[in-house]
Amino acid sequence: MTVSAALLPAVVRPAPEHRYWLSSDHCAGPVLDLLNGFGWAVVDTPEANIHSTSPDGRVYVGWLPEDPDA
Repeated sequence: MTVSAALLPAVVRPAPEHRYWLSSDHCAGPVLDLLNGFGWAVVDTPEANIHSTSPDGRVYVGWLPEDPDA
């Protein structure tokens, strides 16, 4: 089966300069806000670790900073 490229959806990605926060270790806030907005369960611990699970339970994201003041 051959599919015309015109029928495929276009892939749109933000420019790398708009994703600088994804590679930093300064703040998990933007990612946690995004996950929370999509209905993920987000739990934080007294050690400043944050655990998040997708609504269907198949994906886990953890933010485990070494600095408790993070």
